[in-house]
Amino acid sequence: MFCSCLLDTISKCYESNDDDSEEIIENEINVKVDSPSRTHENFALDTCGPLPPLDTSQWEHPIHISAHPCVNVEFEKEQPLPLAEQIPFETDLFKGLVFFRIKDVPSNQDKFHTQYFQGKKRFYQVIVQGQFKEELNMKDILIGDYYSKPMVNIPRGRIGSTFMKMYERFMEVLSPGIVIDLISSKPKILTSFGGVQTMRIDIPGEEPELTGALGNIVEDTKLLLGDEFSGKIQKRRKYLSNPDNACKYKVNPNHVYSFELYDHSINFGTYYQHILGGKQIDMVMSMNGQALAFALFTRDKRCIFKFPVWHKRMIVDMLSKYDLSKANEETNDYDSTSSFKTCEEIMER
Repeated sequence: MFCSCLLDTISKCYESNDDDSEEIIENEINVKVDSPSRTHENFALDTCGPLPPLDTSQWEHPIHISAHPCVNVEFEKEQPLPLAEQIPFETDLFKGLVFFRIKDVPSNQDKFHTQYFQGKKRFYQVIVQGQFKEELNMKDILIGDYYSKPMVNIPRGRIGSTFMKMYERFMEVLSPGIVIDLISSKPKILTSFGGVQTMRIDIPGEEPELTGALGNIVEDTKLLLGDEFSGKIQKRRKYLSNPDNACKYKVNPNHVYSFELYDHSINFGTYYQHILGGKQIDMVMSMNGQALAFALFTRDKRCIFKFPVWHKRMIVDMLSKYDLSKANEETNDYDSTSSFKTCEEIMER
């Protein structure tokens, strides 16, 4: 859900894709650098946060899920967040738990992994549970992300830009409340929080434990919408996705919110997007060095939470274009409260 709107949009800008491009030789993925122990917090995309360890041969999985600096977790900055575990986290606007499950990256301790994905097209599952710290209006809570660099392979020029602007207007009509800008130097695309796949609201102490079992989170929005939408997921999603309806409701800091997100197009295990006709889009090439993320923002750009998902192939690509170890040396005045260095800023040196 976090990524699918962006990915579906990007897919419409492609006419073909190399069917063999997903075959990556293993020794090309495991990249070593001269000083793998060097901290990489000093070199960061301003929207993605610090890079993961550049010595990908030490990664347990082909992906590395991290916590953006706006998110406090009980892990070191270079540690990947674990799969299939409850992960406590806290930000200025939210405190709770997050649970990640990636289809092509099973965890040894996940006894429900095969059972969850069996017979389903989805490639991942994310469950977030916790309490908002402010009484935010529902229409002002958005799923998606902001990017610091332009997308690659988006149609440009006078004709291309006109087409993309028309497409953005079409999306705004099709999905009221969407925030979309794909052709600028700093793209963004966000959709309504009310459209999450599953939403549950409980009195503290009555919320379900995050176990990852099938049916772990059952739709229940009575505390927000009353009985009219009870158990009616599609009706609730359509209703709250419209800002004219969502503006009538606020999240209650005294309630516990549990919501589930999944998607059937982006395979984080390979970082390819699967589209109609069996075509695949390499998101490493499309995202211009920027990690896709599971993220929630307010309309005024405050981060509720953000968890970037990096892939080994992204590091391979970035190392081939720039010596990141030198970049780390050049940006040694890191301050978590300041803006991050972007790839563009460093490459301009």
